[in-house]
Order: sequence, then C-alpha cells, then structure tokens
Amino acid sequence: MMAARALHTPVLIDEVVAALNPRAGAVLVDGTFGAGGYTKAILEAADCVILGSGVHMGSIEHAMQAFFERCAPLWLAGGLRGRLGAAFVSAGAGGRGGAELALLCLLANLAEHGVLLVPMHNRSAEFASAGCHWGPVAWTNPRQGEAGPRPEHLAAARDHGRQVAEYARRWLRGAT
Repeated sequence: MMAARALHTPVLIDEVVAALNPRAGAVLVDGTFGAGGYTKAILEAADCVILGSGVHMGSIEHAMQAFFERCAPLWLAGGLRGRLGAAFVSAGAGGRGGAELALLCLLANLAEHGVLLVPMHNRSAEFASAGCHWGPVAWTNPRQGEAGPRPEHLAAARDHGRQVAEYARRWLRGAT
C-alpha cells in the first residue's frame, strides 16, 4: 500500500516547534491537523502523546489513517520508542463497539511505534458514561439524551489526561 501524499508542506516547521518548545509538563494541542506535518514534528519532540480521532464506521477517520501512513519513516527509525501514549475518540450514534474499535486502532498504531500505552482506568467517576478501558469517549450524537461533548465527557478526558501526565512524570524521573 502506498502512503497518502501530504496535501500541505509545513514551511515554518522548525520555527513552530521552537516557538511551542515541547518540554516536560507542557500541554500542546494541535487543532489544525490538516496533513499532519506539524503534528508529526510535535510527536517527534514530545515525551508523551495523546491522540484523538473521530469514529468512522468502527475505525479512525481517514485523515488519521493517512497521518499514520505518512509517519512510516518515523516508524522505520524507531523515532517514538519509549514514549508514553494514550488515545481518545468522539463517536456519533451507535453502540460502544465503534468507539472501542477506533481506540484500539489508535493504540495499535502507537504500540507499533514502540510507544508505551496508558489505558483509561476504571476508577474515574465518569468511566461508565464517558469512557472504556482503552480511553475516553465523547458521544456527539447519542440515541438518547443531549449531544456531546457533555460535561462528563470532558471530565473523563481531563481525568485521563491527568493520569497520563502523572505516569509520564514518573517515567521521566525513573520511578515506578
């Protein structure tokens, strides 16, 4: 299979990464995504990553699939080995299966890169309504109730983010 071609070449990538200054304790959100050029550079500079995707027919969105294909050189070089990672998704109507499959797809891609996975713990107060063992889920078009992300979705995501950050701090200082 041939990797998807990037539709955009980030021309200020070194300047953007330098300005963002990824470092321990920093939280960076790349909401631009596009072809993923800046996201890939941030991934290479970060000690810990949390990736998210919408759910499309029980898997991750095409843009995220294409992004992972474009990261093949990073995979070949082992560029993410030993980092910590986690995942979250937003899903429309339907059963939990589509969200779980999409989370597993994200986590499988991270594992293939040698990333140490941090699943969501089941002690979160919002676990039953906004998560599963693989990560937080925001139900954006539920069959019943208010469309999300709702407060419990955001609380579950924040709780998981805090958990991942704590594990990253422990990992970086060599504690267990």
